[in-house]
Amino acid sequence: MLILKEDTATSVKIGPFLDDTDGKTAETTLTLSQADIRLSKNGGDFAQKNNANAATHDENGYYDCALNDTDTGTAGTLVLAVAESGALPVWHEFLVLPSNVFDSLISGSDYLDVEVATLKAAAIDSIIDDALEGTLTLRQALRLLLALAAGKASGGGTTSIKFRDQADGKDRITMTVDSSGNRSTVTVDGS
Repeated sequence: MLILKEDTATSVKIGPFLDDTDGKTAETTLTLSQADIRLSKNGGDFAQKNNANAATHDENGYYDCALNDTDTGTAGTLVLAVAESGALPVWHEFLVLPSNVFDSLISGSDYLDVEVATLKAAAIDSIIDDALEGTLTLRQALRLLLALAAGKASGGGTTSIKFRDQADGKDRITMTVDSSGNRSTVTVDGS
């Protein structure tokens, strides 16, 4: 299967056209008009190609066939078929790729679109909401670590120390400590 770029005019070789009586002699003088060259896009009904040019003989029964951007305007499979009197039927199957994919895989002039943003939020949430230790999730642990490392602290030098969230809206960590700073109780709020 040959690969074409979507919405792009191109010329393809079609053939070989062989004599329908002996099955081996190249047919080099066929008149292949626009109406003779039939296209089926993604399994749709056959219709004549949109490009008005006839196919011209190159050599040994192979013809140059011009296609325009309408002919290649649908991503997916493209079947080109010709049934010309005096020659055996000829058909070719193409895969029409979106421009970005063609340029990435074939011409090397672009990159495939594989942005992390296309990941489903539910998949990400599933990862960070799985229990990390006990019932504490990764999301909650990150909130607690952020409060401990960068949140407001109060109660230093007393027996009750508190660390607040970044928005200063709630106590994330509350600890009861002795005069040496040893923790006797720790209450966390990672919600």
